[in-house]
Amino acid sequence: MILIPLSFVPPKLIITASRKFKNVGSFLSSLFPGAHQDLIQAEYTIKLRDYCAIAFVTATTNFILTSLLILLISLAAGMNLTALAIAASIIVSIATFFTILYYPKIIATKRARKLEQQLTPALRQLLIELKSGVPLFNAMASVSNDYGEVSVEFKKIVTKINGGTRDLDAIAEATTANPSLQFRKVLWQISNALKVGSDLSHVLEVLVHDLTLAQMEKIKKYGQELSPWIMIYMMAAVILPSLGITMLMVLMSFLSASIPPIILPILIAFLAGFQLFFMNFVSTRRPKV
Repeated sequence: MILIPLSFVPPKLIITASRKFKNVGSFLSSLFPGAHQDLIQAEYTIKLRDYCAIAFVTATTNFILTSLLILLISLAAGMNLTALAIAASIIVSIATFFTILYYPKIIATKRARKLEQQLTPALRQLLIELKSGVPLFNAMASVSNDYGEVSVEFKKIVTKINGGTRDLDAIAEATTANPSLQFRKVLWQISNALKVGSDLSHVLEVLVHDLTLAQMEKIKKYGQELSPWIMIYMMAAVILPSLGITMLMVLMSFLSASIPPIILPILIAFLAGFQLFFMNFVSTRRPKV
């Protein structure tokens, strides 16, 4: 079952209703042809026409439901909120459509990060196998375990070759469906080496070296970015609250007034929210190596 974000209606009903809007889906798919590649890389088996029809039906449904909700509130409050209902419904429907349309790209990006995280160690094992005289097919079969998403991709290639597909064709198909640019480069190099008959172990050795240098560069860049962010954290979470409370106490003493009791809970809530945001932000910036 396809996951439909921002849908207020069960996916089965949306998919059933979208079958009546295939013409609309065909028109919308012509406006967003790049979404076809996103569907493939996100491992969605649905056609782009059908997916666009689902996005259209969901956006239309959210438009109707949002309008009804605001109109019911306006009736209960005795106010005329027709203009607000139309404006809010349009915004919700547009946001729904584009969120659904670009959701496969988000899934593909997450897949790419998982692939790149395990790519270098998997290639090292592949290189060791080839240097030991193991054929490429057996080497790919050996890395089809223990390396997460990378193993899944190599297992697909091995399964297709076992099913009678040529090795070059299986690698080409895997390249098209792979969301990671680094992994696609690896598959391109393997394919080119097989076509021209060059030494594949030398090609993989160069790739492993380049990927290792790229990871080291990411770590170095992350370390350089971390220093200013730590300074901002110290300013916002340590210095400003402490100095602010001190200055507020001095100011209130001059005015012969007490500090409002609500200040402390607000400050605690702000610090807790800021620290959660900062930790999440830093973790997302950390390179996956």
